[in-house]
Amino acid sequence: MQFFGETHISFVAFRNKAFIISAVVILAGLLSLMIKGGPNLSIDFEGGTLIQIKFDEPVPVADLRAVVENAGYENGEIQGYGNSTEYLITIEKISEAKEAGENLMESLVAAAPDAGWTLVSVKDMAPNYAKSFEGGNLVIVEAAAIPDLEELKVGVRENGTGFVEVTQESDNRLAFSLPYSGIESQAAELLKAEISKSFPEREIEIRRTETVGPKIGAELKNRMWAAIIISMFGILIYISWRFEFKFAIGAILALVHDVLITLGIFSLMGREISLVVIAAFLTIVGYSLNDTIVVFDRIRENFSLRRRESYENMVNISINESLSRTVITSLTTLIVILFLYLYGGEVIHDFAFALLVGVIVGTYSSIFVASPMLVEWHNRITSRVKAKS
Repeated sequence: MQFFGETHISFVAFRNKAFIISAVVILAGLLSLMIKGGPNLSIDFEGGTLIQIKFDEPVPVADLRAVVENAGYENGEIQGYGNSTEYLITIEKISEAKEAGENLMESLVAAAPDAGWTLVSVKDMAPNYAKSFEGGNLVIVEAAAIPDLEELKVGVRENGTGFVEVTQESDNRLAFSLPYSGIESQAAELLKAEISKSFPEREIEIRRTETVGPKIGAELKNRMWAAIIISMFGILIYISWRFEFKFAIGAILALVHDVLITLGIFSLMGREISLVVIAAFLTIVGYSLNDTIVVFDRIRENFSLRRRESYENMVNISINESLSRTVITSLTTLIVILFLYLYGGEVIHDFAFALLVGVIVGTYSSIFVASPMLVEWHNRITSRVKAKS
């Protein structure tokens, strides 16, 4: 099926203008990211508590914010969601180091009151999934005289403090590895109770509650970057083997171009980057790569079929020959994504928006970034060879 007839559009000749347009959009996004101190990461990566709440009638946001602050969460953020009666309450990550130290000290004093306990330090511990440990706090304590360690362990547990392990670091110092106690979940329950108490005349529906610990959020953030970098590296290897190294560089630059523009637009619009959005970014990478490889495959075919053509003309002919396929694929994909964006609901709104931007930018980059990069590479190599000769 041909969407267009035979076209002779000089896409390659437009490459310098296209590069300038892309550079301006990318720089605008990067500038926004710098001003805002990076992307607006959701609690998936930062840790914290999110409550989606619906009232039977609209309530003043100021009143809702006052309830959150009175509950002891001054860093809470309240925003409208979906319609005028629905709100999102987000609380930033809460450190439970202080609470962990205090609880352990109470249990130690109860278990061995004459030991002379002193709290030395409390610090976060990263998750260790190999040991099924999801992160927690390392509490260091000292005592004038440490009692029998096994008896002390039993006493601490009996007095309400669970731990993963205890290590005796010296004659008078112990290190307790404590799991997270779920303070974010406690915050969610406290907030729900406070809201119900503050708006007794309203019908309230808690539609969603999410809690993510700070260390789990950091782990997810690291895995996000690892997934992106590993996928890029795999693409580089595959295309270098399937085509040539310069093709791989062109594809990678196009993918980086697509992700940077989409990320920049999210920053400019103040949208959050969540795990769902990262999934959309990886989908964009796959879609854009597929589109680029179709064009590259046509270019490779024309290497043998059109040897008398100049390199620039041959690339331009290849883009025109695959133009109908590119446009048809992009349009049909965009129609589905547009309906998903308009009628899919708020839960997948950001996911659909990322795909919407990504498909448009990915189609553009396949034509105006990836393929013209091959021409730039070829021209530079040719110029160097001529200069040496």
